[in-house]
Amino acid sequence: MRIVICEDEYKYADQLIGYINEWAEEQNILVEIFTYIAAEKFLYEWEDGEDYDLMFLDIKMGSITGVELAQIIRRTNKNVAIVFTTSMKEYAIVGYTVDAMQYLLKPVRKEDCFACLDRVYQSDRIKKYFLFNDLDKTFRIPHEDIIYIEKFAHNATMITAKSDYTFRKTIAQLLGELNSHLFMQCHKSYIINIRHMESMSRTFATMSNGSEVPLSKNMVKEINEKFYKYNVSKVR
Repeated sequence: MRIVICEDEYKYADQLIGYINEWAEEQNILVEIFTYIAAEKFLYEWEDGEDYDLMFLDIKMGSITGVELAQIIRRTNKNVAIVFTTSMKEYAIVGYTVDAMQYLLKPVRKEDCFACLDRVYQSDRIKKYFLFNDLDKTFRIPHEDIIYIEKFAHNATMITAKSDYTFRKTIAQLLGELNSHLFMQCHKSYIINIRHMESMSRTFATMSNGSEVPLSKNMVKEINEKFYKYNVSKVR
């Protein structure tokens, strides 16, 4: 995750850096943190479309406020997650004008920061990748491209929107490396991406590529609930 902190008070910036690093260590997630003391400094170094995943923006900063900075960012980047930090509750409502994910009241509590990071990481705003090695090559597959994975003997075959890949990993290893918000085991030999489910019956799920993936009887209810919740969230 590439995270920007734009905060003109060092004590609050240092606090966020500490929380983010602690969260990342607990979650085993690699993070890069870029800190700026003013919106002007960020804009001077920023290239349009720079690939950041999350921005913590202080609302009250110098001549350019966090809200004004967010408005500039949104002109070219509609996807990056924006979280406002403020010491005044009355500023919370302004986040809606720039599609902010939420606001955090300063001094930020660790549990609130962790919950915010969890929410951002589990959302579709962040592009996540699955990595594996095959002989002398390393492959980086976007989670969104993975349709399903089939386990057979010692090998796993990943079916994606572009190609198929075969490598050695267990179901447990795969589930540990994939986003639990999107992926779930639906059968002893299969993992599906809820995002690519088109429909389901009591015995199989129809995926976006037309494949029918078998479902275990004891998992149908859980899969149906996750499928429903995911699609309901898409229309809100």
